[in-house]
Amino acid sequence: MPQSMLEGYETPGAFGKDMLRLLVRDAHAVYAYWEISNRKKWLASQHFGCDYGQLSKVLRLYDITYIRFDGRNANRTTDIELTPEADNWYITGLNGDAAYAVDFGVYSWERQFIPFIRSNVVQTPRAGSTDRDASSADIVPVASADGQAVYLPRAGLEHFGSG
Repeated sequence: MPQSMLEGYETPGAFGKDMLRLLVRDAHAVYAYWEISNRKKWLASQHFGCDYGQLSKVLRLYDITYIRFDGRNANRTTDIELTPEADNWYITGLNGDAAYAVDFGVYSWERQFIPFIRSNVVQTPRAGSTDRDASSADIVPVASADGQAVYLPRAGLEHFGSG
């Protein structure tokens, strides 16, 4: 893009709404970015009786590969304590060919995790693969008999029968 077209353009600093997105970087890392609305920050500060900036911000990573995820039954969870000013984070050390989701939240004074918002589900590519597109399109939500979604990697679908 020519420089003249970029003059005076500023990337928006905030959209004023709650959102949390995950993007796949490679087989072992994802990138999370988020925005928490001023309203939600105010509600949290009222609930905890302190300034929102004083609360410990946390990303809770869920490995939800091959399960019907209900928010409590992940294969494993990992809490990542954030710096106070963070609005994005690289999450590394992940397994290839796995499904992940993230919650953004805070710890209560008793260190109980209080979630604010949940991300989209992403699928990391198989380790060592170079020809696959590492995107959330590699996730196939399959409805079960009770209407809940089970997130299956496309590569794993051949291992599951129907019916």
